Parts: sequence; structure tokens; C-alpha cells
Amino acid sequence: MTVKSLNQWLDSLNQNKIDLGLDRVKAVLARPPFNIINARIITVGGTNGKGSTVTALSSLLQAAGQRVGAFTSPHIFCYNERIQINGQTAKDSEIVAAFETIELIRQDIPLSYFEFSLLAALWVFQQHSVDYMVLEVGLGGRLDAVNALQSDLSIITTVDIDHCHWLGNDIETIAAEKAAIMRPDCVMVYGDKDCPKVIKNRSTEEHVQLLQWSVDYTATVKSGGFCYHWGDIEFKDLPLPHMVGDFQIHNFATALTAILCIERRVQRAVVSEALKNWRIPGRIQTIQDKPEVIVDVAHNRQSIQALSDYLSRHSSKGPTRAVFSVLKDKQAETWLPIINQYIDHWFIFEMQGERATDIQTLKRQLAVAGAMLSVCPDGPAAYRHALNVSEPDDRLIVLGSFHVLDEVFQSSQQLLGDA
Repeated sequence: MTVKSLNQWLDSLNQNKIDLGLDRVKAVLARPPFNIINARIITVGGTNGKGSTVTALSSLLQAAGQRVGAFTSPHIFCYNERIQINGQTAKDSEIVAAFETIELIRQDIPLSYFEFSLLAALWVFQQHSVDYMVLEVGLGGRLDAVNALQSDLSIITTVDIDHCHWLGNDIETIAAEKAAIMRPDCVMVYGDKDCPKVIKNRSTEEHVQLLQWSVDYTATVKSGGFCYHWGDIEFKDLPLPHMVGDFQIHNFATALTAILCIERRVQRAVVSEALKNWRIPGRIQTIQDKPEVIVDVAHNRQSIQALSDYLSRHSSKGPTRAVFSVLKDKQAETWLPIINQYIDHWFIFEMQGERATDIQTLKRQLAVAGAMLSVCPDGPAAYRHALNVSEPDDRLIVLGSFHVLDEVFQSSQQLLGDA
């Protein structure tokens, strides 16, 4: 029998098709070895901040001496980024072995790319005998493959307009899809101050303990550090994380609240250690100085607002340029005016793939926003052009999505190495 490489396996899966539903993955989960999972499971859904929160959870649990498997999506450069054990990416050989096992177990059950990915992560985690599995919801919640598993605790980071084609066009409809990850008689932590009514109502109906940012728990940034508070639990003068932006303090506080629900006795030293090690690439990450180069996967209104808030508080001596493209389902015309006020010159390109916004639409959207722009043939060319015209005191931002960072840096390890 010919053994496929990881790339051959990935090429054989339909990476572009989104096929929501739980029946297929539930059928496979009912079969050995997936029918017995001994690890505790935390599911993380939401519009923005999922990856940062998953990583914060993993960092906290590792600092507490637990063995953790983390599943996230999408990846920036390497598929292996999606499956991590105690912060280390899974090896090609492990993922290939997982795919081969799934292929035997599934028999005639068709599986989507995301379902294969989730099952592969579960298999790898079982091989490593993890204590916790922290699983990021891919799309929505109700029909996402992660929701086929029974979790011990769930988190919804934020709810905003995104993926309208699949989830709906208003906050409450989208929130209803995401609320489905909560489990009766368990805890659900909500990481934003404006909790949608549908989440509150469902938590009441299913006897879920709902813990909400700024209502039940909070974190306050003070000179050189921050303080966390929930009920009678308080951590004062915690060190600021490497992750920049006040919203990241929210994400960490959300993760800490979740951990405190499960591991009630968490020492300050554990929290400080977790903060020291908490890093994730592509989130307002500075990868170069003089000129300053910032990369961010922001691609919807909420994440663009967070990036804009950061830029408003951190001015640049020279002009700010942006290297940008975006997927066509991200409603870029609704949020480009928000960030355009901080960008002096846009360098745009059309991404590869059928989901990409075509260059004429990009030009039109930015023109409506009143932007100055240059059209480039591809991501690397856009980055080179913007960098070449930048002086040491200027600033350059690469943004638009995980896909943008991948195309611009062409599988470079620059981001991952500095993360």
C-alpha cells in the first residue's frame, strides 16, 4: 500500500467546501477509539478572539501542570499549527497516522476537510494522553463539528456580524447559532459586555451558569500591569502579556475565569507564568522595526475596530501604509472607512482562490472609503513595494485574514519565529 504524505492527504480533501452538519462526525465519534475520550473538553466559539483565548487556556493549564491538546483553525503557514500538544505542533507523521486511522474507521461516511481535521486532532491528543482538549469552533456552533462532542465548559468570546451566508444577518440570529455550544448544567463564559438576549435566555432554559465580562468578572489595566477580579477571587498587579491591545486582556480574563471554574485553586505564580508564555502569531504583532511592520489577521468589523483603536493610541512619526486583500464574504465596504482614517496609502492585491475579492471590487471599496491606493500583482509584490517606499520612521501594516499573511509571506517562518 502506498503511504501518502501529509500534503498528499491535504490535497485529497476538499479544503474550499464548507459542509455544516453533525450526523457524519457523530457517526465516526461513536466508533472506537473516538467513543471513549477521557480528557476534559473546553469548547471556544465566537466571532473574534477564539485563537487567543484557546492559547491563553492552554498556557494556563500547562502552567498548572496539565497536559493540553489545542485544536484551532485556520492556520497561517502550516497545517500542523492546528494541532498542538503543550504548545508544540503535531508532527507530519502523527497527522498522517491520524488520517489513515480515520480513513479506516469512517468506511463509507463522507467527511469534510474540517471534520477530518477535528478527528485527526482528537486522535493525536489521545496518543499523547492529554488531560484537557481545548477545541476552537470553526464556524458558528450549532452545526459545527466541534459541537458533536460533549464539553465540560464552553466559552463564547464575542458575537458580531460575520459569515452571514451561513449564520445570519443580525446579532441575535448569529448568537443563536453560537449559543448551541453550551451544555445543560455546565458553565458558559461570555467574553464581552453586551451579551445577546438569546444567549441569556438559553442559559436560563438549560440551567447553565453564565459568567459575563464586566458583569461577573473583569480586568483593569493599571500602570505597567493589570488586576483581575471575580467574586472573592482577585489577582493584583499581574504583568502585562506580550499580546498587545486591551482586548487581549479581556481574552486572558475570559480564559482565566474558565480555568477557575474547573481548577478553583489557581495560584498567582501559575497565572504569571501563563502570561509570560502566552503568545500567538498574527495578532497586532510587530515583526520588524524601522520601519515598523505590524501583521494582523483582522478581517471583520469587530477586529478592524480593535486594530483601529490600537493605531489611534500608537501614532507613527511617518505615514502608515497597508498591504491588504480580503475574502469576498467579509463585507469589507462596511468597515474599511473605520480603518482608512489611519492609513495613508493602501497596497492591494487579489488573493488566490474562489473566495477572494476581485481586484476591481477592492479598488471600488477603497475608493468609496476615500483611500489612496496602488494595485499590485500579488501579496509578496505588494509587501515589497510598500516596504521599499517606507522610511525608518514609517509604519507598515499587513492585514486582511490568515490567508493574506500566508500569501504575503509565502510560508515564511518570520511570524512564527518572533511570536
